[in-house]
Amino acid sequence: MVGLGCILAFISACTPTTTTQSGSVPVTFIATTEDTSLYEQAEILFAGAQSVEIPSEIMLQAAIMFAKSGDKKRTTQSLTLIDPDELKNADFINYTLLGIELSLQSALPAEALLKLKSTRFIAAQVSLKRQDKLHVLSLKSDINAKLGDIESSVNASIELAQLLSKKSDVLNVHNKIWRQLSAQPYNFLQRCFSDAEPVLGLWCNLAADMRLFQSNYPAQLTQFNRWKTANVSHPAARIPPSWLKQNRKNASLSQVALLLPLQDDYRIPSQTFLDGFMAAYYQLFEQSNTEPPNIRLHDTSNQTMQQAYENAIAEGAEMVIGGLRESETESLMQLPLIPVPTISLNRLDRVDTQQPINLVQFGNSPEDEMTQIADLAWRKGHRNAIVIAPDNNWGVQATRSFDTYWKQKGGQLLGQVSYPKTVKDFTQFLKPSLQIDLSEDRGVQLKRFVNSRLIYTPRRRQDIDFVVALGYPLNARQIKPALEFLYAADLPVYSISKIYNGVEQAGLDRDLSGIQFTAMPWTLPGQLAKELRSDKTMHTAYRQLYALGYDTFLVHRNLDKLSSVTQSPVFGAMGVLSLNQGVIKRTGRWGEFNQGKVAEVTP
Repeated sequence: MVGLGCILAFISACTPTTTTQSGSVPVTFIATTEDTSLYEQAEILFAGAQSVEIPSEIMLQAAIMFAKSGDKKRTTQSLTLIDPDELKNADFINYTLLGIELSLQSALPAEALLKLKSTRFIAAQVSLKRQDKLHVLSLKSDINAKLGDIESSVNASIELAQLLSKKSDVLNVHNKIWRQLSAQPYNFLQRCFSDAEPVLGLWCNLAADMRLFQSNYPAQLTQFNRWKTANVSHPAARIPPSWLKQNRKNASLSQVALLLPLQDDYRIPSQTFLDGFMAAYYQLFEQSNTEPPNIRLHDTSNQTMQQAYENAIAEGAEMVIGGLRESETESLMQLPLIPVPTISLNRLDRVDTQQPINLVQFGNSPEDEMTQIADLAWRKGHRNAIVIAPDNNWGVQATRSFDTYWKQKGGQLLGQVSYPKTVKDFTQFLKPSLQIDLSEDRGVQLKRFVNSRLIYTPRRRQDIDFVVALGYPLNARQIKPALEFLYAADLPVYSISKIYNGVEQAGLDRDLSGIQFTAMPWTLPGQLAKELRSDKTMHTAYRQLYALGYDTFLVHRNLDKLSSVTQSPVFGAMGVLSLNQGVIKRTGRWGEFNQGKVAEVTP
């Protein structure tokens, strides 16, 4: 058994510093790599705590060492052995900061915010050291960002930048601010400019100005210089975000090749995509300070993808975009050499396929939206789900994506419901997953053995936290009423963008009331700097192809920006677009049906 005296002697010899600094930039307690030496020290302290009552300040040192060694489980266990009332203010600050970091890494920002706003922690902040102030502001920014309070998040970053002395540190914070504002809709930036404090307001003003010329880098530079002249004392004028100095050769291409199947079954989808692409092209054409690229079409209906690609390169294409079919993306993946930047219009989502250099995959995959739903549900404290999806390729793919990601987070998928296109009655498909059929059987038995006139109300299983309901509007309108009929009206229901085509149909969509979904920005008013005008009579799937075409033009003009180390996103019609390991990821906004109408929400 380890005695208290030995432990105290040990801790005095090996305790690491409890500050969270690295030079002048705050870092986290929690390491991303393992440190075995720290871990061994922490284990000695933790083992001693099992037999000897160790002072809380020493247990805190063990928790910090576990955190620095990369063991979050042991860190959490150590924190539970601490009585915060025993800690002096300096130790209590570190205790709270470490707890906040653990909450953030567990995707529980609301829990982190409660710790940040605790009465004692607020009182202790009057005596914070500079490094701790930096750390608190950094955490405050991250917490509010994850909670969707962008103004509070950016204000914390602005305050953080004011306390930093090194230009490189300030630049890092400014790049973070720019990434956040680049991901906000145009109406947010306008409102922020009008209503926010001057420093934040002018940040939003700059972001709004740049949004107007998102595909026109020369015009952006001209506009920025005007803004800087008018606001010389603003932090962004003194230390501009890095994106302004980045090489943007993709914004000055002279020839771009489009490889599309323009005949037979893919004729209409290809034309729809092309219409969206050219809509963005003509928006650029109408602006000054730029020369749109020459667009050359190559029909992949009567030649292989490889042949079309080689022809495009031979004709001088500086970038290639296409094709639309999954098989065409597979053909691109098999090319021995991809000599120019190439954007495929499909996404394979396979871990067994190596991503070729110069190839970027961009498609309307449901994976990103299912991930977004899972993240929201987890943040709300939900752990058990059922998924209702159509019995087709995208329904199977979406369910699989959600299942994989949800289980990685630690959640459970309690049921999967697949329904055919021609479904008339959803209740028959939902009963087994809700276990209504079992409850009805119990009712029959009770009536048989107790009282034949017994009034028995079936009950659904009680361990379901939420429902993911997928489908186009026609089918989705039947799901919510079926859930209500089956005693599941209280369950939160989430969906993806396919549920709404951007055209208000209040009478038809009343049965969707209460459903929250990952909305594409072009379906919500004011999100884009210029409204996307597609044919509102088109099916949702085709309208999304139009949006894909529009966004592909944005991506090809901003590929350098997306590929840069600062990873500044692009705000597109389909969502906030970012590049990760050769794949364009998109994050949608959140919409909610209320009495048949759709409004943006911050869940």
